Amino acid sequence: MTPFDTTTEPPPLAASGHSLSYAPDQVVLIAAQTLDSILKYYRPLAGNVRAKAECLRLADGKGPAAVQKALATLSAEWADYAIASVYAILMSHARRKSLGAYFTPPHLVDHLLRRMGKLGMDIAHHKMRDPAAGGAAFLVPLARRMVVEWRNDGISERGIVTLLRRRLLGTEIDRGLADIANALLRRMLIRECGFRPSIVKDLEIVRRANALVRRTLPESTDHEVGNPPYRRLSIEEHKAMHMRFGDIASGRLNLYAMFMRRAVAEVPAGGLVGHVVPASFLGGPEFSAFRRRLLELAEVLVVDLVDQRSGVFVDATQDACFVVLRRRDKEVKDEECWASSGTLHTNGHFVAAADMHLTADGSAWHLPGPEAQFTATLEDWGYRASVGYLVPFRQATRIHDRPAKGRVPLIWAKAVGQDGSFDHSRGVSSKRAGWVSVPPDAPYVVRDPCVVVQRTSSRDQRRRVVAAAVPDAFMRQHGGLVGENHVLLLVRSRPDAPPPAALAQALNNPLVSQAMNRVCRSASIPICAIKGLRLPPPKSF
Repeated sequence: MTPFDTTTEPPPLAASGHSLSYAPDQVVLIAAQTLDSILKYYRPLAGNVRAKAECLRLADGKGPAAVQKALATLSAEWADYAIASVYAILMSHARRKSLGAYFTPPHLVDHLLRRMGKLGMDIAHHKMRDPAAGGAAFLVPLARRMVVEWRNDGISERGIVTLLRRRLLGTEIDRGLADIANALLRRMLIRECGFRPSIVKDLEIVRRANALVRRTLPESTDHEVGNPPYRRLSIEEHKAMHMRFGDIASGRLNLYAMFMRRAVAEVPAGGLVGHVVPASFLGGPEFSAFRRRLLELAEVLVVDLVDQRSGVFVDATQDACFVVLRRRDKEVKDEECWASSGTLHTNGHFVAAADMHLTADGSAWHLPGPEAQFTATLEDWGYRASVGYLVPFRQATRIHDRPAKGRVPLIWAKAVGQDGSFDHSRGVSSKRAGWVSVPPDAPYVVRDPCVVVQRTSSRDQRRRVVAAAVPDAFMRQHGGLVGENHVLLLVRSRPDAPPPAALAQALNNPLVSQAMNRVCRSASIPICAIKGLRLPPPKSF
């Protein structure tokens, strides 16, 4: 049986043309299902099929009949996205990871172009650039819209091709992807717009180059748009790039932050930079210098979230957001700003939210939400936070399966239940160990009433922040505890602080988890994020 259901065919999806309106309910979902069926056909062929040659065949209307039949049910944008995605899954895993070859689905492209259009990007008259063009997810839709505008102005086919060469610029580090991007552009002009093949046969707007290497990008642009690759640099790569990008480095550099920094330096004053990037930069401590530097160089006009982390990008689970910047005419210091914000949902619908306040000191940027009435912090509650001391694989000889003199309970993340309960034995049974040897005066032993918070979250749990108070009786019985490094320990910093049970109840409020998601989208909760998290005031408990 083929992965294509030939008995019930999904309805054809109308091409959006130059319209920036959002897809109706179900259209995105049906397109995604069809895409999945195409990729299921190719996944077993990875390593046995030449990726570039196969995708060029698909772009030319050739290839397996079942695949062509499925492609014919998709809109033009989704068919292009499917062909590029086939290339990605046919390349080796290592190559794909190093390139960050995870392409932008059409409803995300539409949203970003719509946002940028309302902020001044003029499709007909401005020059646009995508420095990591991939499968031309942005460049072909831009060209499609340009053709409509220019044809309405009476420009000939040859004139349009000349304008495309001047106004639409792209680079791509992978030769195969660059060739596929150009083939998809020519395919659009011939099949959708009726251009004569002879006029477009030599048209190439994407050239092979590394956009992070100086003097490899086309000379000028009005705006930049795209989905730069996401990958944390190795230590060696970080050292090599630190001289150029050190002003945004609070920790190890990431490719997407480097692309954004370069873009802001190279668009003209007033030029827009619109990128789809991981949402981790909004609150991650390693991006504090990046956030501060961005506000010095540009106004942050838009920060919109993608509502789901899974099922958006092919083969990737990623919290993502849209960011639109406008380059300042001169650098500023300590200037806060407000950005428009909202959420793009799986079905393509966008829900606007309140404007987002961005501080200039490098602290986390808090997306607005229903917990806006929360004003208290952990410090206001009278608590301090620390990461669990013990790293099990490094100190395995100190861990035991039973109590004894000189040992205290070791608290695993499993001891904290989703319902807010604390159960030391739950962690013990999960890890087959629950006691740790400690010197009598060990400073890392917690001996005061405290709250334990799971430091890392799974993708499917109901709440991001899961906390439990350690019962007083447990502390009296054992005289103290040690946390392993997948928990956070919140301990009273003043004697009049509310009891741990009250703080745990506040942390387990679903709105607090939503707030954490908006400030930190990585799987691990940084200690600075829990310190800065907005909580219900203590007096309400």
